[in-house]
Amino acid sequence: MEFLTSIKNMMQNVTSFEKSKNFYYENHICKNSGNNKKIDLSFKISNDKTDKIVKFGICEDCKTIFYHSDFESTTF
Repeated sequence: MEFLTSIKNMMQNVTSFEKSKNFYYENHICKNSGNNKKIDLSFKISNDKTDKIVKFGICEDCKTIFYHSDFESTTF
């Protein structure tokens, strides 16, 4: 439950969502700090019925979430 609470808090403070071309990370120049940052897309939301996934990560300085939509096959 603690993990879900942290995701809920993260989503409430978001200033914008930006689509990432990369599956694992996004290189980001933060508009608040001015730093070049590597944002890991370390969170994943999946739908087992459709195999759709969304990977995402957040810049803690400007509260921008970067996401990548894809499919992940669970059948072999």
